[in-house]
Amino acid sequence: MPDFAYRTEATIDAPPEMLFDIVSDLSLHVELAGSGELKTVTHKPAGDVETGTRFLAEESVKLADGSEMDVTADSIVVICDTPTTFSWIVNPVLADRLRRVQWWFHFTPEGDGTRFVHEVEVDFGDLQDEMLKGLRDNFEQVRAPVIRAGMDKHPPEAQPDDCAIDILPSDRHVA
Repeated sequence: MPDFAYRTEATIDAPPEMLFDIVSDLSLHVELAGSGELKTVTHKPAGDVETGTRFLAEESVKLADGSEMDVTADSIVVICDTPTTFSWIVNPVLADRLRRVQWWFHFTPEGDGTRFVHEVEVDFGDLQDEMLKGLRDNFEQVRAPVIRAGMDKHPPEAQPDDCAIDILPSDRHVA
């Protein structure tokens, strides 16, 4: 059972394939990140994104007290199931001290649109490091509000013209 989990859902007036193509395009992740923490994403080696693809994310992680911490997270795509699911696991900076951080996007056809689900789970595992124990014990006050606020930028009934995260860049709007 994770130490933290959060999920948002929206119905978007676009086909699952289009939404999958957007969230699986790593070059768009800085633009799509609702928290504003993500600064750059580097995908190496260049090429198609698929299960096993690795990428580096440079972030200025915000804490609830307003302070920031710069981190670079090495991540790996663990599910790339077109057009239904895209997921990656973050290999944290302190990989030997944090069990798992995983993000998902799920797409399900619904009427003329798509049910869009965005999820995250954080599992601290059996921590030995006192700093990380403090983070785990205070996660609800320190990090959870920032994560929720970023993910909540997906409005409950998002449409291409009013989606707060601009998930459909102007050249990708559905007529």
